Order: sequence, then C-alpha cells, then structure tokens
Amino acid sequence: MSAAFRVYRRWLRDRVFSTVSWTFGLIIIIVATAAFYPSLGGSADAMASGGSEAMSSVLGLSAGIDPSSPLGYLWIGLYANVLPWTLMALGVSLGVAALAGDEGTGALEYLLSGPVTRTQVIMGRFAAAITVLVIASGLSGLSLVVTMPMFDLTDSVTTTLPDGTTSTAPGATIGNIVDGTISAFAIALGLASLAFLIGAVTGRKSVALGGAATLGVGGYVLYTLSSMTSSLDGLTWLSSWRWYVDDVMLINGLNWPVLIPFGVAAISLLISWWAFLHRDLHSS
Repeated sequence: MSAAFRVYRRWLRDRVFSTVSWTFGLIIIIVATAAFYPSLGGSADAMASGGSEAMSSVLGLSAGIDPSSPLGYLWIGLYANVLPWTLMALGVSLGVAALAGDEGTGALEYLLSGPVTRTQVIMGRFAAAITVLVIASGLSGLSLVVTMPMFDLTDSVTTTLPDGTTSTAPGATIGNIVDGTISAFAIALGLASLAFLIGAVTGRKSVALGGAATLGVGGYVLYTLSSMTSSLDGLTWLSSWRWYVDDVMLINGLNWPVLIPFGVAAISLLISWWAFLHRDLHSS
C-alpha cells in the first residue's frame, strides 16, 4: 500500500461524520423540494413571471424555461441555485481543510515528519477532497432519481396556450438528472480546486477560505449584473455561472464547457504541488 493511498484513506476516514452530515442534509433539501412539486408546480410560473430581468437571471429563467414543467421546476428549485451553492460550499470547506486547515493546527507538520513525502500528501489529500465531493453529488442525484416518480416529476405536462393550442413539456428522466448533477459537480469542483490552490500556496486557512468565497460569490454577482448591463458581458467569461446558467445542462444535456472546471482542477493541482514543494510550512 502506497503512502499516498494511506494519506487518502486516513483523511476520508477522519471525515466520515462530516461527509454523512453534508450528504444527508443535501438529500433532505432535494427530497423536500421534489415533494412540493405537486402543490407548487402549477403556481411556479406565476411567481417567477412577476420578477425583473435580474430576478429572472438569479432564478435561472434567462433561457425561457417554463418553471411549471417538471424540468423547469427542478431547475429553478434546485439546480440553478441550491444544489450548486451547497456543493460549492462543501467543496470550499474540503479544499481549505485539505492542506491549509491542518497546517494551521500543526497536524500537517506532524504528518510530514513520518515516512511520507509532500507529493504523496498533496496528491492523497486532493484525491480525498474530490472523492467526498463526488460522493455527496452522486448520492444527491440518486436521491432525486429514486423519489421523483413519487411526486409526478417524471410525468409530462400539457398546458393550453392563450391562442388555444397546447404545449407538452416532458417529464424529468434519469439522463436529465445525471447531466444536471454532473454540471453542478463541475462548478463545485472548479471552486474547490481553487480553494485547495490558495491553501497550498499560502498555508493560511483564512486566506484560502476568503479567497475562494470571493471567487465564488464574485463570479455569481458578475454574472447577475451582466443581465442588467451589457457593458459587463465580456467579463462574465471569467465566471463559471455563465456557462452553467446559460447552457442549462439539466434540460439541454452536457456541453463542452462542463470540461472547463476539470481543466481548472488539473492546473490548480499542478500549481499547488509545485508551490507546496518550494515553501516552508507555517508553524502552528
């Protein structure tokens, strides 16, 4: 058994309770949101249509999504905000704790005093953090797949338009949930890797937490403001929310921009490894 795998396994074992807590809480939110569809689905369109353009952007309605349909309801109720934000918060906490958190308490220095290299530590910790994020994302998606037939979310919905014609919106499928969950995981992965990077470079928990939070919230604010003024549109390419909200992969399927956070994660890991090898640890 390699030292990197031992580091990986030990870090996961130490976070069993927090992983279960995060995942269980996320599942409760998802199931509760799904359960309200039979009673709220029909009124979701009226509630969403009364807002401004900025509010529509916040709710994820900029693509002309029907919030009264099963997929539209899941988008505005979960995938446009709740799920990615929760996974991002989890990702940041994992990315910060993986290196900077233990360095601040002196636990990282103690670990490195044993028969393990810095490369093995950084690879094991990064892999463990991403594993927790995968578990939370996967089980949250699975919980929705299991429960959505109970709350009519798999049924198609037919509505009558003002001109007398009818329109049928399809129900949610397993493929939709897989695509939506992967895209939500991706946006969380990108931010988690940046939190890990800041922690590896600075060794400061507060700096890593503050920096990652600023990037996450700043990107969201930038995208929201761009819906009110076209002068900021060019800057929104710096925000993952641009592709996440505009492409609506829950409904439209996965698209190539979902690969961007994976590239960010790979680059962040490489820079983190180089920086961690070439700096001194901060004393506790």
